[in-house]
Amino acid sequence: MSNSGDSVACSVKKPFERLPTTVVPSFYNITLKPDLVDLTFTGSESVSIQIKESLNEIVLNVEDLTINEASYAVSGSDNRVQGTTTIDYENQEARIKFASNLQPGSGTLYLSFKGILNDQMKGFYRSKYKTQDGKERYSATTQFETTYARRAFPCWDEPAIKARFQVTMIAPKDLTVLSNTNVVSETPHKEDAGLKVVKFGETPIMSTYLVAFVVGEYEYIETKTERGTSVKVYTQIGKKDQGKFALETASKCLTLFENYFNIPYLLEKLDHIAIPDFARGAMENWGLVTYRETNVLVDPKNSSPSSKECSGHVICHETAHQWFGNLVTMEWWTHLWLKEGFARFMQYLALDRIQPEFEVWTQFVSSCSLAAFKLDSLHNTHSIEIPVGHPGEVESIFDVISYNKGAAIIRMCHSWIGDENFRQGLQNYLNKHAYKNAVTEDLWRALEDVSKKPVEKMMSTWTKQKGHPIVQVSARTDGNKRILTLTQKCFTIDGVLDDEEKKALWQIPVSVITSKDSKKPTVSTLMGTKTMEIPIDDLAPTDWVKINPEVIGFYRASYSSELLELLKPAIQTKQIGPVDRLQIVHDLFATSMAGQASTVDFLNILSSYDQEDDYVTWSAIDANIGKLNLLLSHTDYQPLFHAFGRKLYANIFAKLGFDSQPGDKHTSNLLRTLVLGRLVVFNDEKVIVEAKKRFKDHCDGKLLVPELRGVVYRAIANYGDDKDYEKLFELYDKEELQEEKMRLASAAASARDSIRIQKVLDFSFSDKVRYQDAWILMIHCSYSKEGQQLAWNFFRKNIEEIKRRYECHSAAAYLIEHLSSGFASQDKHTEVETFFAAHPFAGLESYSLRGLESIKNNIKWLSRESESTKKFLQALHS
Repeated sequence: MSNSGDSVACSVKKPFERLPTTVVPSFYNITLKPDLVDLTFTGSESVSIQIKESLNEIVLNVEDLTINEASYAVSGSDNRVQGTTTIDYENQEARIKFASNLQPGSGTLYLSFKGILNDQMKGFYRSKYKTQDGKERYSATTQFETTYARRAFPCWDEPAIKARFQVTMIAPKDLTVLSNTNVVSETPHKEDAGLKVVKFGETPIMSTYLVAFVVGEYEYIETKTERGTSVKVYTQIGKKDQGKFALETASKCLTLFENYFNIPYLLEKLDHIAIPDFARGAMENWGLVTYRETNVLVDPKNSSPSSKECSGHVICHETAHQWFGNLVTMEWWTHLWLKEGFARFMQYLALDRIQPEFEVWTQFVSSCSLAAFKLDSLHNTHSIEIPVGHPGEVESIFDVISYNKGAAIIRMCHSWIGDENFRQGLQNYLNKHAYKNAVTEDLWRALEDVSKKPVEKMMSTWTKQKGHPIVQVSARTDGNKRILTLTQKCFTIDGVLDDEEKKALWQIPVSVITSKDSKKPTVSTLMGTKTMEIPIDDLAPTDWVKINPEVIGFYRASYSSELLELLKPAIQTKQIGPVDRLQIVHDLFATSMAGQASTVDFLNILSSYDQEDDYVTWSAIDANIGKLNLLLSHTDYQPLFHAFGRKLYANIFAKLGFDSQPGDKHTSNLLRTLVLGRLVVFNDEKVIVEAKKRFKDHCDGKLLVPELRGVVYRAIANYGDDKDYEKLFELYDKEELQEEKMRLASAAASARDSIRIQKVLDFSFSDKVRYQDAWILMIHCSYSKEGQQLAWNFFRKNIEEIKRRYECHSAAAYLIEHLSSGFASQDKHTEVETFFAAHPFAGLESYSLRGLESIKNNIKWLSRESESTKKFLQALHS
């Protein structure tokens, strides 16, 4: 980037160091003027600072900005000392040098600067939209987490360096202008009648990544909470009715958390705004939460039940952050999980109380824990707390370990110490560290003080070491007692343990239910050794036992063949609950993948689920079936597996059919979509014929209900003629609702015809697809064997553009892992390894290693299990 004034560029790579603590900011007064035509912005700021020791250089963070002028004045003086700025773009630092030393004390640093409203969805960036009359325009918005505030204004861009902020925006007079706080003044610009000057109130003391501002055309709906807090949902013009569900959820959630934490929300307002271009799902900026449209807008006629539930989850998650993250902030990104894991847990707690019909706690294991188990089974996983340094490394930990595993172990702790202790401990923690920063141990101590249990000792075994345990269970009879022998060891998906994994030991809360009482644990204890025995009185050898009811503990279970046989009737009769039925089948599948059980054992136990009708149990079965289907795509007998699958899903399809019935639960509708979607993949003739008929009716004006559209569209993508397939793109072009656009495009990407897949890949990089969605379509294209190679080729061919768009986003991480992990040959392993060696993504190296590890595991499974699986399937169809 070109520089002017006293700013000089340099680039010397050095080991990462956090900013010096010799200068501490306390207040930023920032003025910004975005140009929505030239797509640039200019700015100025005065920062109140405290100098701790004599120095002649001030160091702060800058990225993709030009500093035009820098000066300093001692408090109470108008005499400014000019500084010379050198920008180190490699290390994202600006060094402002002064001719003589600045002495300890307070003063003000003055800076003027300019930058670009980029198209990379980070920092201060542009978002494209169309007006109601079809004109294309831009709005300006922000995304500062993790380290992108430095792209909008020079700052001390570390979470521990908190300050107050006051923002002034100079913007076109007819546009909506928003920031964290309410407007305190709005005046015409003195020199340009087309502009206005909007000044916002001071923020609380907070981190730079929570600052936010938006300029654009928006409308809103509003309500007030019981305490009088204004809650608004902003949308593009013409879409405000789609914000009604969000408004209701957001206001209820805010009140719920105020009561649960016993700490009032600290600002006068909490805005929620749908942004057309948004890299993440949402961002918890204090007082101004920004969202991807699909995560906050709900169209009563066109949004599916799953989309509505998703919106509820995201809104509750971001609202929880107003306390966890905003009021109390992690000291450094090493403790990212401290806000993200907690917000994920709290979103379930809140949404369950606001929308009980969603039955979110019954879904917690299937929607949250299973994804964490999957990643945490790899050698290339990481501990919940992992040291990170350079900003490029931070993005790598925004994954299911920090979020989902973090939430799962919090749920485990919550159950272990009880809700009242948990709640009181959180209140003490939040009050003690309000407006400050905290580390994980601060939370454990707060919970320990209240519960009087060894929380830190127990929970540190879950946060400081990677992986998770599997508890092997066997039993023997001793008189009228049944003696359970439990053995814990680290679980890995390839069944191999390195030295560190062999030594791993967890403090595991163990509970046991039996056939005598399947609702209430007979035993609850803490397992802190490799092996322990649990005696259970008055339990016959024919009675079943099961550990970890409701999968409260974040660990797997493996039963001896004798104990597993005793569990099968309890599965069939549903004597044990749906989450426990889920765990049995999912853990057996995991051990078969690891070579500790046979895949045939897994396929055999599915006969015990022939009357299964619960969504959460089916979600685990279906995930495992999907993984097997991908593995078997590398064989010549996949059609046999499809026939097996059609039979497996036949009973539940007969019970559910295509159409919901009066009185159907929310989860019944989710299950119907899951079952129909799998039967489309398995080429079920009845489903495909009906889907084609309904698609024709849909195109003729008899619209499909939203929950069936994705299934029907996928059937057309795979089995419709070319005219019908092209119709998906025609509908996409006409559609305004972003949820429906992605439903159509994702369905088109599910095609298994090479020509159609390539069409979607090319389409994903056209101007019809937003950057935020293009990478998702690439991943959808890779879900079949036909699409894997095409998506991988497309990724390699467009690697430079992909890096430009996504290198500092989690999108890049998902692309790297998903596009490589489905292969199953040594040649592909070598190809993937060679490519990423030549085209590394800084800070995301672990994701390519995960892909490579998955390829090795796929190769091992095919070598070990393919022949026996083939014989099993052949025997069923002989």
